[in-house]
Amino acid sequence: MKKQRSQQNPTLLHNLQMELNKRIVIILLISIASTIIVISWFLQAPFVSDKAKIAAVTALRDRLGSIPEEGTLIIVDYTQPSQTKRLAVMNLENGRLLFHTRVAHGKNSGGVYAHKLSNIAGSLQSSAGLFKITDEFNGKHGKSLRLMGLDPELNSNSKERGIIIHSAKYVSLKSIIANWKKGFYLGRSAGCFVLSNDSFNKLNQELIRPAYLYSFHNDNDYSSYQSLPLNKRLK
Repeated sequence: MKKQRSQQNPTLLHNLQMELNKRIVIILLISIASTIIVISWFLQAPFVSDKAKIAAVTALRDRLGSIPEEGTLIIVDYTQPSQTKRLAVMNLENGRLLFHTRVAHGKNSGGVYAHKLSNIAGSLQSSAGLFKITDEFNGKHGKSLRLMGLDPELNSNSKERGIIIHSAKYVSLKSIIANWKKGFYLGRSAGCFVLSNDSFNKLNQELIRPAYLYSFHNDNDYSSYQSLPLNKRLK
């Protein structure tokens, strides 16, 4: 009788251990799957805040006197982390957001976040405020879009600094993964607005003149503008 019990107990313990192991594996698989879903959403979802959109539209109206009936407004929300799609392209005719994408900030502005923005030559920092896209040209980065700063206090030295929109290989998921030791941040620029090659080509195709770019950093960037709710045409 004792011998029979001693044979049953190890079997029972073995079965319990197997069942526990199965549950642990299931929990781990669910956790991994959930993490992958969250990360995928974080990397693919648009991250341009309403504050940034309002600031961009307000700045455009303030500088031009009215919002153009047609054209393009590019909104960069530098309050968001660099891994996210924090650049939005808006059609001014109907207010629709055409697409979102990632954009790099200056290497001296910060790592994951652009904490510091500047209008000083040689700072290697991004600039805030409203810009106008003046022309397209071929430079050392290939096809590029030249910018003219429209805010004296925020970006008046953009031409001297060579601040442009261009593409580079370091704006990619590969560069985010490569920077895993430093917080998974996107590759950084010398102060320019840098997109991936595919996003730059898409922007060039969608661009309607006149075209503007607004770089949002914090509330102080547009504190001088009058309060303006989101334009009724914006969707």
